[in-house]
Amino acid sequence: MTSRRSVFTIFILFLSLFAFTDLFAQADSAKRIMASGFANTHAENLKNLNSPSDEASPFVSPDESTLYFSSYRGTGRSALYKSKRKSAIEWGDPELMMQFDGKQSISVLSIASDGHTAVVQCCNRPDALFASCDIYLGDLNNGNLQNLRPLGKGINSEWWEGQPSISSDGQLLFFSSDRKHGQGGRDIYMCTRNASGDWSEPVDLSFNTGSNEISPFIAADNQTLYFASDRSGGEGGFDIYVTYRKGDNEWTEPKNMGPAVNTRSNEMFFSIPPHEDAVYVTSDRPGGAGGMDLYRIVPNPVKARPKFIAFSGRVLDAETNQPVRTEPDVSITISATGDAMANVGTPRNFKAEIPIGKPVRVKAGADGYVSGSVEAQTPAEFDSAGFSQDVKLTPAAVKVSGHTTDLFTNAKITGAKVTLEEVDGDGKSLGTQVVTSDADGAFSFDAKLWSKYRLAASAEEYQGYYQPLEDIAPKREAVIRVSKEIRMTPADIKPITMNFDLDKSDLKPNQLPQLEDFIGKVKKNPYVKLELQGYTDERGSDEHNQALSERRANAVRAHLLSKGVPTDQIAITKGYGKSNPLDPSSSEEAWAKNRRVEIRIVGK
Repeated sequence: MTSRRSVFTIFILFLSLFAFTDLFAQADSAKRIMASGFANTHAENLKNLNSPSDEASPFVSPDESTLYFSSYRGTGRSALYKSKRKSAIEWGDPELMMQFDGKQSISVLSIASDGHTAVVQCCNRPDALFASCDIYLGDLNNGNLQNLRPLGKGINSEWWEGQPSISSDGQLLFFSSDRKHGQGGRDIYMCTRNASGDWSEPVDLSFNTGSNEISPFIAADNQTLYFASDRSGGEGGFDIYVTYRKGDNEWTEPKNMGPAVNTRSNEMFFSIPPHEDAVYVTSDRPGGAGGMDLYRIVPNPVKARPKFIAFSGRVLDAETNQPVRTEPDVSITISATGDAMANVGTPRNFKAEIPIGKPVRVKAGADGYVSGSVEAQTPAEFDSAGFSQDVKLTPAAVKVSGHTTDLFTNAKITGAKVTLEEVDGDGKSLGTQVVTSDADGAFSFDAKLWSKYRLAASAEEYQGYYQPLEDIAPKREAVIRVSKEIRMTPADIKPITMNFDLDKSDLKPNQLPQLEDFIGKVKKNPYVKLELQGYTDERGSDEHNQALSERRANAVRAHLLSKGVPTDQIAITKGYGKSNPLDPSSSEEAWAKNRRVEIRIVGK
């Protein structure tokens, strides 16, 4: 006799033939089942529909008159079957709905609320885009599936696609695929339909993992998605999970449906009928007819029990896992109704009394953090210990930016080396970022709140800039922008000395290069003032040397003016004769040093 593990292995090999969604299912039914817990629900094996072969993908029609499912019975290829409702809790014997010849197969029927638009999975069809399993669109008329046509490229590929689920309004399509560039194994993808009826490119949904995510089912609210996964942390094998859509491809962390639905065996193809207080699921749990069977899960009669349970949690920094640094705002509501629950704790350590079996949502925001929320399911049974759920907020990003400019002229300084150094409380470096200011003198850094920094800058011909960056004020924004303008002081221009021949006041050609370099620096810094001091050696009369020293100073002045130095920058031009010799000794070498004009910066 084939073991149950072998049966499941065979089933997985043909997993492409199964998938299903109930597009009109009310999420409240699933929440009631999950809230009831294992002790207050029971799973009914639909014995008259199951066989020793595999059955999967139960789906109740929009008018609730028919149950559709897939089965391997008979030929060993997947075919579609249907069963008419006999009573509120009983289904009639199955009838073959559609079967293909040869190696072709069909499975996993999903219908929109119009009762007409349907999607199915077909394999090995001659009209397929690729020789694999593809998703087809069809028309359901009087219980018969007609006009099958494959959906276009993008949805179908050379890889396996299957298990489609169409939303109740027909505008969303979910399916599973093992196409490349996914997260690993099989992933769930979503497409949207535009006004012209065309489908968008499939989006790999954010909650997919390196494990397998299969058999999606989208509820009537277009926000609640159920699926099966063999990811770690479940009850065993494949489990049913639920997630809620918050944005285009933003989903809450999937939550395991728990023992009300899942067992240590494999559960797949979860679906919800439009109004019936039940859910349907495929499972190979012990006690079935063989392989995968169809089950109906319903709650037991409700027993008297406490109505409320203690709920608590903390608002934490997502990076440090410690309480947030600033006082948060917290709101606690019942997810389904929006009813507010009073916080009887503190903003950082909240507490509330929550009705048993209700999903609760906590929203929190604080200065310096990106606001966030979590959703938790209250236990189905009273527990004196209560239950808890923390909210983790991501610290706001910080962008430090500005310009490097000349302190006196406001000119942009291009190519300045700007550093932002993070330091600890003792001033020890924790790391340094280095950038170069661009053509507009602009620079930018990424920083963190509640960290200390030192900002520095260096540039040719400018004094170094260095100062601590003041504390960054936390704001309730995703990105906090800090503007820091660096005003750099030009470096001091070193004085130069021009030497002269005996009794001459002509500039010596070999000394002109250093004078030209000096003139260039002066012209870049028009705020500086110059003093020209002329001297002679000790020989000759005082009167002659005084006149000679003045001629030498005036010769330098004339050259500066000829090179474009403004007159008002030359503050002093004066001769000092043979006073103040650089070398007082009497020698040719000393006399050569003393025959000079000194050019100094004397003010700004």
